[in-house]
Amino acid sequence: KKQQAPVLVNLASNEYFKAVKPKLLEGRLLNINFKETKDGKTRVVAIFAKRARGMMADYIIRNRIENPEDIKKFRLGGYRFDRKLSDETQWTFERAQP
Repeated sequence: KKQQAPVLVNLASNEYFKAVKPKLLEGRLLNINFKETKDGKTRVVAIFAKRARGMMADYIIRNRIENPEDIKKFRLGGYRFDRKLSDETQWTFERAQP
């Protein structure tokens, strides 16, 4: 069985991730974004995104997720994976803004 390349799931804020040199990383980098939709507009709300990153880190650890595709099942806080706002390296989870 062929071993898959490692995947680094980036849940850091943009500010912290600036300290990382992605070209030095081995494997695939998967950036996770959290967005809120209100009045037909979708945007990042920093405080909500920070909470959501923590919820997702907890979800990945508690569920012992090894296959990145299983991250798409994340449903905490009202967030859902949004295929339209995502691509191979940027996965976006969206919800209605509370």
